Amino acid sequence: MNDNIANNQRRWDIDYAWPEHGDEWNRQAAACGIAYPAWKESLVAHLIAPHVNAHSHVLEIAPGHGRWTEYLLSRARRVTVVDLSPNCIAYCRERFATAANIDYFVTDGTSLPPNATDTIDFLWSFDAFVHMDRGVTASYLKEIARVLKPGGVAIVHHSNVADLESHTQAKSEGWRAPMTAALFCELAQQAGLRVVTQFVYWDEANKIGVPRLGDRITRLEKP
Repeated sequence: MNDNIANNQRRWDIDYAWPEHGDEWNRQAAACGIAYPAWKESLVAHLIAPHVNAHSHVLEIAPGHGRWTEYLLSRARRVTVVDLSPNCIAYCRERFATAANIDYFVTDGTSLPPNATDTIDFLWSFDAFVHMDRGVTASYLKEIARVLKPGGVAIVHHSNVADLESHTQAKSEGWRAPMTAALFCELAQQAGLRVVTQFVYWDEANKIGVPRLGDRITRLEKP
């Protein structure tokens, strides 16, 4: 197993306590100078709601304890959640036990459901690729290209470090993986995806987004 995958699995499946089920990750809101609930509301309004409707099949990579899954479920026809943590998948199964429009997949850390080829309208991943190295990211991007329908959209939140060659994930604040916006674009294009846009703020006028630690969000499409 790739060291990055093994480290992610150990951290999120075993070591991490999930004290607020993902809502403890609120420092992007603080960096934007707004309350966390307002930041979440803005994210959903700008990044999820425009892409998800009653006809959508959505795939979420690394839902954790379902921080964003609840918003996807309330809008989509079907949601597939994919995580390398069996414990996170088990938690989501319990949390969303009454939902009839969700299915679950425990991944090996690089693959998406084999039966999902050309079925996904919208793919979402937040606060997960920030911890994935180049090889893992490249593998997932190829899988994203496989599962998206032609014209399908993916929105991925990832790291953008200042010192790619010397960056050490274990020593970095926020455990950010060595990745840059430019390298993410390169890997996405190699996977056959079109990079539509990259940004820090989804609400530029009000400076609401992911300014902390240099992060980026990339919107991709399958041609």
